[in-house]
Amino acid sequence: LQVKEESPMAWIREEDLDLANIIKVTSVNPAAMRTVERMNGAITFGSSALMGVQGEVIATTVSVMNKCRF
Repeated sequence: LQVKEESPMAWIREEDLDLANIIKVTSVNPAAMRTVERMNGAITFGSSALMGVQGEVIATTVSVMNKCRF
């Protein structure tokens, strides 16, 4: 946990979480963040008829089509 003193918003605490930024945005509600993290893990790494690489190709294609920036 670190506080950015030089920032004009020094009162905002930043935690170095080992999570994707899309999940970190829910960190103001830790219970919700854990739920989203578990759901993401189940979707990404849960049982599937697709191989991991195939899932990544589909996710990348959908992201490009949706003009997603992450």
